[in-house]
Amino acid sequence: MKRFLYFISLMITGAAAFVGCTYNEMTSPYGELNIIFDTEKVILNAGESIELPFTVTGTDGAALDFEPSSDNSKLKCRLSKVDYDNAQGVILVSASKTISSDLEAQVFLKVSDSHHRKLTRFVDVSVIGNGGSGGEDPGDDGDNKGDDQYGDLGIFFDIAAPAINPGQTLEIPFTVTGSEGATLDLVPSVDNNEYVCALGKVDYVNYQGTIKLTAPEVITEATEVKVSLTASDTHKRSLTKSVSVKVNASEPLSITVLGEPVSMAVKAGGSFSLSYKVLNLAPAKIAGTPVVEVSSGWNAEASVNEDIIKVKYNAPASIGQTLDIRISATDDHDRKVEYSGSLSIVEITTTAGAANCHIVKPGGTLTIKAVKGNSTTALDFDNATLVWQDAIGLVNSVSGNGSEGVVVVKLADGKEGNAVVAARDGDRIVWSWHVWVTDYDPEADIFEWTDANGITYKYMDRNLGALSAEKYSKESIGLMYQWGRKDPFPGGDDVESSVQKRLYDINGNQIYVKTELRPTYNDNTSTNLQLAIEHPDVFYYAPSSSWPAVDWLTDKASLQNNDLWGGKTNAKTIYDPCPEGWWMPAAGNGWGFRTEYKKAGKLNDDSKYDESYPWYQDYDKSIGFRYKTKAGREYWFPLVGNIDPTKGTLQSVGGSALYNTRSDNSNTVFYENMAWGNPASESGLNRSYGAATRCIKE
Repeated sequence: MKRFLYFISLMITGAAAFVGCTYNEMTSPYGELNIIFDTEKVILNAGESIELPFTVTGTDGAALDFEPSSDNSKLKCRLSKVDYDNAQGVILVSASKTISSDLEAQVFLKVSDSHHRKLTRFVDVSVIGNGGSGGEDPGDDGDNKGDDQYGDLGIFFDIAAPAINPGQTLEIPFTVTGSEGATLDLVPSVDNNEYVCALGKVDYVNYQGTIKLTAPEVITEATEVKVSLTASDTHKRSLTKSVSVKVNASEPLSITVLGEPVSMAVKAGGSFSLSYKVLNLAPAKIAGTPVVEVSSGWNAEASVNEDIIKVKYNAPASIGQTLDIRISATDDHDRKVEYSGSLSIVEITTTAGAANCHIVKPGGTLTIKAVKGNSTTALDFDNATLVWQDAIGLVNSVSGNGSEGVVVVKLADGKEGNAVVAARDGDRIVWSWHVWVTDYDPEADIFEWTDANGITYKYMDRNLGALSAEKYSKESIGLMYQWGRKDPFPGGDDVESSVQKRLYDINGNQIYVKTELRPTYNDNTSTNLQLAIEHPDVFYYAPSSSWPAVDWLTDKASLQNNDLWGGKTNAKTIYDPCPEGWWMPAAGNGWGFRTEYKKAGKLNDDSKYDESYPWYQDYDKSIGFRYKTKAGREYWFPLVGNIDPTKGTLQSVGGSALYNTRSDNSNTVFYENMAWGNPASESGLNRSYGAATRCIKE
């Protein structure tokens, strides 16, 4: 009866397990477990032991736990010879010596795995009694199981080829099997005391958990450590298993010079400073003072601030053309790093006047006084660079010296063009200048025009950045400027082409104009003025939906700046793009020469202009206007198009033109608007246009 009730209980449990397995199979990617015994029935005599082999299938690589049992206290079962890798083993079945009469029993094997699946199978056992001559089993006191009655513990690490990086914490999953309901004590350890090893989350119900291994922040060489887990239980069983963890070394140290200057400017006996960054240093620190070796006659002084090495180079009385440099440093983990490089040295000459644009002849050397525009505000910088040039090989070198406050630009012989150079603090541009390389002397041929009130206006004979004033020439197009910005963008590469002129870096590689949607800010103070200074090569366009402030500077009308080019103060500002002695013209009377035209028919029809009038556009080649003085001198205003304010693309070259003024018109600004049917109008348009500039004498 007892056996029958046990069987009913088992069937109920099995039914529940079956329902659970069915559910798990529907909600889990894993298949079903199965237990296969090597025999269908076991027969043994009282007092004998027999091995019952088994195999578990459908494990899917999971960690297994085996629990043997019997439905008769006269049969003892324990695990023996378990191969967890192949899911095989043996149950040692022992019949008591006290069995006098034959009996039938069952031996059960319960299997559970790390996928939370469970299964129980049984084998029938027949025991032949000894007729009452067996005596008592030694040490048998009924329900009291000795420690030797339990199977072996097992520890499985559920991770393949574990690896860890410096400063990283690695979680190593594990499963303990053979626990048979005992209480576990788990102790992790690692064979290197520089590492931290501790238990993570532990599920004591299912005998699973993780070991957390934390590597030191700096590891000089790749290695391996052994992580161990010791499991002991209330059955006085204990097992230690280990897993090897590959440890990757820290990235090697290296030194880079901030800004990557290739040349520096210095006076004889003067000095300059550069900053070098030690890469991959943190959280280590530089130990002591780095050693700096330099060319003969020079000397150097180094200082350290976290991962930055700042070096001051002191020049000799006689300056050579090259400075060779070697820097050696060591960190507090005894890692060594070296830097070797050289700089071209340019001697400082007399500085030019303060302006955002400098005219220099081909083959010349320009020494820029590094101040903001036409001010006396000095800049904090340590190197200089070329932002772009529009002719390959136009610029030989760009050198800076923050101590002397100069940027020196050496130009190639026989080449004309435009370039933008910049002073930098490390990699960050602090200011930039337009270098206009040309034989042009703006004082030699000034376009003068006097209005009805006797006021004379003196304009350059060409657009800012143009290499020619000749009518119909593509070299007359010049550069384009966003209203209020000091830095230029290239115009069209021909008189009727809306493809911008190509740009190049110092090595002659082609680079491209960048166009970006201007950022916006949630506060009521921030604008894009500093952003534009630090990124002179980016054209910031604005969506038309931001009306009334369609402006590269801001999307808020209250933050628009109407005096960026001096339209309110009536004085040249630090953002004015014109050379020394020249500035941005105002709208209004100074452009009155554009009214001196006569056109047959209506303005917007196909009728010709009267060429006997000063302001005239050729019918057959209508790509610009010319003004002809009484002396017969012609001044050319090409139809340069414009850069779209909402897209940043050049358009309408040869068909129309916008020319900048310094004057605002509420939320917009005034442009001189030129086209075949538009000879004399001024238009209030969005501030993010790119337009041509014709500088006027201060």
